[in-house]
Amino acid sequence: MTGIPRPFRAAFGNSLSYNVFHLCLVAVFAAAIYVALERIVRSPWGRVLKAIREDEVAAVALGKDARRFRLQAFVLGSTIIGLAGALYVGFVGFVSPFDFLPILTFQIWAMMIVGGSGNNRGALLGALIVWGLWSGSGVLIAKLVPVAYQTQGGAVQSILIGLLLVVMLVVKPRGLIGEEPVVSRHVG
Repeated sequence: MTGIPRPFRAAFGNSLSYNVFHLCLVAVFAAAIYVALERIVRSPWGRVLKAIREDEVAAVALGKDARRFRLQAFVLGSTIIGLAGALYVGFVGFVSPFDFLPILTFQIWAMMIVGGSGNNRGALLGALIVWGLWSGSGVLIAKLVPVAYQTQGGAVQSILIGLLLVVMLVVKPRGLIGEEPVVSRHVG
């Protein structure tokens, strides 16, 4: 799909000012979603999801409908992903299946492993580190590797992310910011 209109583009004289505006817009949405997700995780609903993840049989025994909670979590995640997609398409102005290759799934998975799954701060930190490594190595490859070998040099990016994953799984298997251990206030 091409020719998708870019909202508010006409209000800006040059591309740089529009890009800065869009960056600020995405940052505002990301901050709002982060705050909302932090509140959700600490709410009774979030604690039920954690209980289902840890021991579904025990959660069901306590009267929680695991399928219903999973469906609600899926809808919430899909809503956030849909908003992210709308922001992305509104910026680039087109959608192509070649924008979403398997390497993107690998990058997202690596972000979660590096940062630490089970918490939102870890997801943000992992995204910054993995994307920084990916982008930085891409710039270095473009500058240092001769043009004839840049295609093969591009594989170095995947190798670096894989190496980072191996190091993280050996050194800090729970990620840089692992999930916070929660102990009931009734214990001890």
